[in-house]
Amino acid sequence: MRRLPALPLLACLLLAACNGAPPPASSAAVVPAADPAQAVLAASQRFAALRSFHAELELLGAPQPVRSSMDFVAPDRFRVQTPAGAQTIIGDTLFLQADGAIRQVPAPAGLLEQWRNPLPVDALPADLQAEDLGDQLLDGVQTRHYRLRGTQPGERLEYWLDAQGLPRQLVRSGSSNGRSFQLRLRYSRFNDPALRVDLP
Repeated sequence: MRRLPALPLLACLLLAACNGAPPPASSAAVVPAADPAQAVLAASQRFAALRSFHAELELLGAPQPVRSSMDFVAPDRFRVQTPAGAQTIIGDTLFLQADGAIRQVPAPAGLLEQWRNPLPVDALPADLQAEDLGDQLLDGVQTRHYRLRGTQPGERLEYWLDAQGLPRQLVRSGSSNGRSFQLRLRYSRFNDPALRVDLP
């Protein structure tokens, strides 16, 4: 299996984008896919098709735990809420807000596209060492739990998929610069028409 891609903090907050999938049911039973790798790949494709979502991020293993949140609205609007304040990305422009002022700077080319999916864009089921860990209740939602193993010791990516085959939670575990970390993303408000990201 190829190495799972690194997920820098801002990039972790930018794990998605564009265009349309049905809103998930919150209480339906999950029907597991026959192939765990195919289930995870299909979930990543559905996730990339969402029109909007909210994400909560928690990073453990840094000198201090990091908690942030993000709202996404298609086709290209992101609002990232960090301990330092809110930042907005619209298209290829990053609106930096600090000391009561707003500064516009170019967002790196391809930044959002690169992080629409935590898996390589050309990943195939044969590339993934995936296993089905069974049903699990997550915040009152019935999910199916899957684990993908990386090539490095302790490296893994876990998915909790709901009845619509969308990820309710992703957990990435590994090490960086000799320090172990765990990054958790929880998703909600899929395709919520009330979710907005306005110009700052």
